[in-house]
Parts: sequence; structure tokens; C-alpha cells
Amino acid sequence: MKLLKYLQIGAVVAGLAVVPAQVAQAAVITPKTDMGSAVVIQAKTGQVLADQNGNERLPIASVSKLIVVYMLEQKIQKNELSLDQKVTIPEDIAKFSQDSSVANVPMTTSRTYTISQILDATLIESSNAGAMELAHLVAGSQENYYQQAEKLLTSWGIKNPKMYSASGLRNGDLASFEDKSVAPSAENKFSAREISLISKHLVDDYPQITTYTQKKEANFPLPDGSNMVLKNTNLLLGNKQYHIDGLKTGLTPNNGSNLVSHGTLNHQPVITVVLNTNDHPRQEIFNQTLSVLGQVQDQTKLQAPQTKQSVKIDNAEGNHGQVALKAGAGQQYFVKQTDDTVSINAIKPKANVAAPLQTNDVVATGRVSFSQKADDDFIDGKTPQLKLYPTQGVKKANLFTTLIQKVS
Repeated sequence: MKLLKYLQIGAVVAGLAVVPAQVAQAAVITPKTDMGSAVVIQAKTGQVLADQNGNERLPIASVSKLIVVYMLEQKIQKNELSLDQKVTIPEDIAKFSQDSSVANVPMTTSRTYTISQILDATLIESSNAGAMELAHLVAGSQENYYQQAEKLLTSWGIKNPKMYSASGLRNGDLASFEDKSVAPSAENKFSAREISLISKHLVDDYPQITTYTQKKEANFPLPDGSNMVLKNTNLLLGNKQYHIDGLKTGLTPNNGSNLVSHGTLNHQPVITVVLNTNDHPRQEIFNQTLSVLGQVQDQTKLQAPQTKQSVKIDNAEGNHGQVALKAGAGQQYFVKQTDDTVSINAIKPKANVAAPLQTNDVVATGRVSFSQKADDDFIDGKTPQLKLYPTQGVKKANLFTTLIQKVS
């Protein structure tokens, strides 16, 4: 302990930040990967299926664009913007779009574009100016966007988020948009777990976004009147094994490639985040994504939560008013191949429930319980509460039986 204290003091004297090691959540499995980090979650429940270094904040580059896309969808939902709405590009963003040294799709002030076209440019070709235009549309300025994005991320439980660009570019690569008060090397950094949470919010709240993220190509009008064919850089699109339909790639200047993908595993929607190929070839991000998904598939199984408990309903016919319970159809969770079944505990009867009952009537709630603590890992930190239903239809007992069951 004394040695650690002296090292911390020495670091402070040297002007270095001492960051305590984060306590890693468990996850169902720990995958083997050479990437900076990797996380897989069940998209519907948020259960963390795989985690390798999932808490370390790493450069995310163009994966940042998922945040501005979420905020765009918010505006569309509120009828403040629409996909077919035509907009004019501000002069500073149009000028920045001509910079071919960073990923861009050229735009001009002399014509209009639909928001749908700008969304295509942002998600398919990963246009940095496209993301900046979306930020301008949702917040009025880049600076306002950073503040609003940080507020949104904080509301999701992400602690102390810091946005330096809507596009994911480093501060020093933003030309006239550079913030002179921070270092040119400043860039958006989030953990694989945080990106999983962001992606879950996007596909949960706006599932229609996959109609854009799954596009391999789209046309975009250029300033000279011709069309540019936008090409998606996600080579896993259309993968038949995992039915991948997006979401976003990202290329960092110094840490290699990133990939967020949405697909299915054992018929369950899953989100996979793999960050930072580092010294490995850029293409390795795709191989490692498939490898991590394969490890989850090989090492886990799906289980539906079960319970032997029942709830008493005074006017229920048979079994002294005790009604057997089941979880809703499709409720399944991942556990290790060797783990026991998933159970339900903390069962609370719903108030004022009376027979007759159908199998789709909610009669109680309960919480998922796992035999292994590692399986009880959810991306928002909350174990799901389940609605519980009768295992079969329940008839209404006669008045005499009901009275007896009330006092028994």
C-alpha cells in the first residue's frame, strides 16, 4: 500500500493523471481477442454476453456518428425535422466537405439536399461533413451539439462524457471548427460497454435506422450535378450466419479500426462492439467480430426463465386458488453451456387480479435470477423485471369456494 501511495504521489508531482482501475463487470463469457476491447450484448434485454476490456475508454472515431443520428431521430419523432425535408448546407460546413484529407462527401451551398441524403452520406460513406450538418440541424451549432449530446449520454448513465466532434474526428482535424482551448489530439473516447448502451438505445428507440445502416450503396448528388455512389465500409453487411444489418465502422488515426454491428445469434438480436485493431490490419476488425460472435455461440445456450412459485387469486377455480406462473413468450437469456436454468424470484402479485383469466393476462411481476453471478450482467446495470402470466386459462370459482379461499 505504501508503494502504491508513493507511486501516486510521484505521478501527481510529474503532472500525470492517476486513474484507478475500473472494476470489470462479469459477462457470460470472456472472449479471446487481440483487439483493444470487445463486448457483445443481447439487444432486447441488454444482457452482456461477452466482455474483454469493455470498460476502458478508447478512441471511437466515426462510431461517434451514431450519437448524432440518434438525436436526429429524436427531432424527426417530434416532427421538428423530416427525412424528405430539403436543407441548404452552411458555407463553413460546405467548405469543410471539400477537404478530401478526411473522409468526406463534397457538398455545396448552391443546391439543397434532403436530410435522408445527408443521413446516407453520414452512415454509408461516413462523411464527416455530413455528421456535422446533422449536428447543425439538431442543435444549431457544433458547440450546442456537444453540450446536448453530453447531456443525453449522461441521462443514459454514462459518466462524464466528453464530445469533441460530431463526426469522431480529432480536434486538430476540424479545420475552422477546431476548439483552440483544447489539444489538437483531443478525440471522442468511450468504452465498448458505453458504445453498446448507445447502440441499444438507437436500435430500441428507432429500429427503422437499420434501413439506412444495411445499405451497401446509395447515390448522392455532387456539386457538379453528377451522382456519387456511396459505398458502405462494413464488409459484414449481409453476413448470412449472423444476419448483420449495420451499424457503423470507424477508423482512428493511431488506434486502427472500430466496428459496431447489429445482427442475430440463436435468433436473438445482438449488438457487437469491437474497438481498436491497433497494429493489426484494418480488415482484422471484421474477422475479430465474427470470432467473438462465434465464441459466444459455442460457449453459451439460451434458457427461458422458469419458476415453481404460484400466486393466490381468491376466486380462481382449483388448486385452492393457487395459479401457476410463466414468463412471457420469447423471454430468453444466455447462460454458459454448463450453467443451470434461469429462474424467477422476488415475485409480487398484481393488485386487484381476479378470475377468469387468459394466458395473456398479467397476474404478477418478478426478477430474473441466475445460478451464476457472471450471467447476471446487464448493460444498464439493472436486472430485468418480468411480467408473469398464468400457465393456462383460469376459470372463476363459485361464491362459496371464493369465500373459503379468502380466509384460508
